[in-house]
Amino acid sequence: MTAFGGLYAGRRVLVTGHTGFKGSWLVLWLRSLGAQVVGLALDPDTQPSHWAALQLVDVADHRVDLRDAHAVHAVLQQHQPEIIFHLAAQPLVRRSYREPMATFATNVMGLIHLLEAIRTCHSVRVLVNATTDKVYAEHTHTEGYRESDALGGKDPYSASKAAAEIVTQSFARSFYEKAGVPLATARGGNVIGGGDFS
Repeated sequence: MTAFGGLYAGRRVLVTGHTGFKGSWLVLWLRSLGAQVVGLALDPDTQPSHWAALQLVDVADHRVDLRDAHAVHAVLQQHQPEIIFHLAAQPLVRRSYREPMATFATNVMGLIHLLEAIRTCHSVRVLVNATTDKVYAEHTHTEGYRESDALGGKDPYSASKAAAEIVTQSFARSFYEKAGVPLATARGGNVIGGGDFS
């Protein structure tokens, strides 16, 4: 519990998407650091699921759809989190072609619902919004992408996550900088490991 200088010990931390692959691992890690973890997510997409296998009975497990603004607000008001890791999303490119409206509703409007709920939850000290390395517009350079490269995305998943980056920046500049609440995005790549059944 001394990792990160004990920063997470006793902290109230909300993880959205805690029933997913990355979210369930993050919850496990945060608990090992002494955090009081609250989860907000849909039921796991797969059977079996890493979340079910963990059997973490001491985590407040809320099955809430991000598209339900009132339910998101209620969870934040009930638990008053200090730190939020936002991982909940429709995360699959192929599914985004089949379900573009649901992808944008979850990945963009769901984020907006969370950001709006945070505005009335004064316990929140920081938000980290997990997006993806697929937020960039394609380029023909031989080197990789840089954070300063233009956002884009041809498929609905990539475009929705690029939009989530813009929304996060807009809320940060319009509301959260004045309130002293830092917002950050983390552009993760594909992660392969135990418990990924999707």
